Amino acid sequence: MRRWTALVIVLAVVCTAGAAGQPASDDQRQLRTRIEQRYDIVPLTEGLALRPKSRSGDVRLIEVAAGVIAINGDAVTGRELRERVGADADLILRLSYLTTDERRAFLRSQDEAAEAPAAIEPPATSPPQPRADDAADRARRRSRGDRVRIFGSVVVPEGEEVTGQAVAVMGSVHVDGEVDDQVVAVLGSVTLGPHAIVRGDVVAVGGRVNRAEGAQIRGGVTEVSMGDLAVHSNHYRWFSPRSTLWYLVGFGALPRLIGSTFHFVLLAMFACIALVVARGAVEGSAERVSSNPVKATAIGLAAEVLLAPAFLLTAIVLAISIIGIPLLLLMPFAFFALLLVALAGFSGTACAIGRWARGRFGLAHSAAFVDIIIGVFLILLPLLLGRLLALGGWPLSPFAGLLLATGIGLEFLAWTSGFGAVLENALSRWQARRAARAPIAAPPPVIP
Repeated sequence: MRRWTALVIVLAVVCTAGAAGQPASDDQRQLRTRIEQRYDIVPLTEGLALRPKSRSGDVRLIEVAAGVIAINGDAVTGRELRERVGADADLILRLSYLTTDERRAFLRSQDEAAEAPAAIEPPATSPPQPRADDAADRARRRSRGDRVRIFGSVVVPEGEEVTGQAVAVMGSVHVDGEVDDQVVAVLGSVTLGPHAIVRGDVVAVGGRVNRAEGAQIRGGVTEVSMGDLAVHSNHYRWFSPRSTLWYLVGFGALPRLIGSTFHFVLLAMFACIALVVARGAVEGSAERVSSNPVKATAIGLAAEVLLAPAFLLTAIVLAISIIGIPLLLLMPFAFFALLLVALAGFSGTACAIGRWARGRFGLAHSAAFVDIIIGVFLILLPLLLGRLLALGGWPLSPFAGLLLATGIGLEFLAWTSGFGAVLENALSRWQARRAARAPIAAPPPVIP
């Protein structure tokens, strides 16, 4: 029994070796002849590539490997292949059906045809010279110009040379061949294979540069990842980049101070515009905040908590009703109207704070615009002082962080109290109108 088993194993090995070394069939030779009329064949590690001899469209390279067909580095379906290459799709599909041994025999068919006439020639006495076919093949594998792609990746396969740049925006760049100029990936990574050669700079913005052993870079390497957008300093080495205090005072103190100043200017400008457009609402909000700020803040806070569920419930009700579906288009306008109401309330709170400060320091009476500007400045004063102290670095960072937190909380309370004051005034007016419409009861008759 063991002898029979050994005999079967030997026969299997002999058959496998014979199949691997079998010459290409006539069908494979005919297939190669038809393909060579239109394409240059480039052997790959696990497949082959076809480069059109004449550019009739956007097809630069067709890769056939592991049963997958890719055009210019992107995998395509059979339908997409027929749309882009036309009648040649049948030939390319036949290539994808070849097994590994059939593909090897297919690639050997040209070598056999080239070596057959060479066998009858006398041996040459001069040293071997490079064949003209090799030089022509190298010239055909050169892609002249830049290779740029937006919202996609750029692939330079092994054996290909790009004479310009390889640039991908919102994508990555994978290089296994040669690039004569720089390689750039914006919001993506650059991957260099072991046989990659880049004669310019390699730049990755928002990604990484992955370089395999053996890859050659003749220029510089620049890598700007998302984690490197912050400037680390020895003063802040005890703080994690994700901590709140580091975010408040750790990076860009001067730009943050400029941004907060610009924030103050915008708020003051919009508050003054709100006073011009809705003076009654702003002044009414100021009176309500001045008389009872705690009640106005409580109403505003409750409204802010209930606002998101109310919007969500309204959207669901409108969506499930046929009549209410067109009303969904009004939801953004309703949200914008609430923002205007909140701005009017904030302007009223700033006006009330400005009046209080003017009376506190015994200043003369001024216009409501001046009160609003003073109020906005006082609301944002802790924030501005915190940004200013952050310029001093680590010794002042705890105080800066405390002031920044106070400023953020104070501004939130100003928006909340103003929003509540406007809602309270609107509710009071609605109740007054309802009471005015109610019929007046007749007085009871007087009994003598």
